[in-house]
Amino acid sequence: MQGKNGDLTGGQELTRILQEDFNYGNLFKRIIDSINSLATNLGATAVGKSAAPTPVDSIQVQGTSSTTTNTHTAPSEILHWVITHNQPVQKGVRYFTELDTDPNFNQPHVIDHGTSRSGFLHLPALDNEGKTQTYYLRSYPQHPGSDPAPPKVFGGLAGATKIQMTGTSKTSLLSSTGSGTASATGTQGGKGLGTLIVRPAPGPKRNLA
Repeated sequence: MQGKNGDLTGGQELTRILQEDFNYGNLFKRIIDSINSLATNLGATAVGKSAAPTPVDSIQVQGTSSTTTNTHTAPSEILHWVITHNQPVQKGVRYFTELDTDPNFNQPHVIDHGTSRSGFLHLPALDNEGKTQTYYLRSYPQHPGSDPAPPKVFGGLAGATKIQMTGTSKTSLLSSTGSGTASATGTQGGKGLGTLIVRPAPGPKRNLA
């Protein structure tokens, strides 16, 4: 069995089987076609990884922006954002949004909103000490059988825009533990479902005593 452009093919072996026994060859051909069709409907390929989707075009967040301070203020503690993605996509595409209090997204919290291109999230305006909490947001698509596309940062080339909520709730965020098959430390942002098929369990910590 061979592959071409992500599809499973029978190659010379299938040609020989068809010549020697048409019924068996035709059966194998239908099986191969069915496998390719199933992979396509699942957003994957029968052989190897499928190509990552194109990055999202833009992100719109409810609220008002100040270009002077590069700060976006939400009207409440409900963050509402909408992703625009006008590029061709395959059935099964999923969208992810990451939030972090660090503009470098060193340990972001990952929100999987499935096939929807909009999201709602309650975020506390203040941290545990009552100080205004600043958030940063980015989004990206991924097919089940592909790597994720590069993230689109809210703020873009001008630099990650600060997002601040309007309200009085106090909660500092816990540390993220990531998503999918990415590291459980939460330090591998932008992975979505993951880029590995299987992530092994973390090994035991070394005892230095």
